[in-house]
Amino acid sequence: MSQRGRTNQLLYQAELLLEQAAVATRDEHAVARRMAGEEGALALMELALASLIEECAASARWPEGSWRERLATPPTPVAEIEQLRSLQEQPDSWLSQLVADITRLHEEGGAARREEGQARGDGLIIAAAANAPLAERLATAVSAMKALLSHLRESNVEW
Repeated sequence: MSQRGRTNQLLYQAELLLEQAAVATRDEHAVARRMAGEEGALALMELALASLIEECAASARWPEGSWRERLATPPTPVAEIEQLRSLQEQPDSWLSQLVADITRLHEEGGAARREEGQARGDGLIIAAAANAPLAERLATAVSAMKALLSHLRESNVEW
């Protein structure tokens, strides 16, 4: 399978997991199943991002490196990577939020939460750290990455 095909496959699989996680059930494992689906989809999104960056790296003939290193300090300037870097620098962008969620995924507490908000004693809801639920942010990231892929691939005929 080509790198391009792998990127597409990973995005599709992330979508499938998000759809599964969204199915509401009322058993004792419903919350754990949702959290597992969300974190699984997030892990696939990390792999998709790494695969996308690898597509660019192969075209530019970059040496081996992690997706974080290549995004932070590309060995040589590549327009497609610069677009990603610019997106990541915007705090409210889907890519910035995705990278923050990926970072949380690798931390002790993980990225998925039992509740998106916690009730206080006075009945008010305290919002979770993120503005939108993880599944929503991931669905946005999948859609945005798909749209960006088309644009990036059009701009680089060597892909």
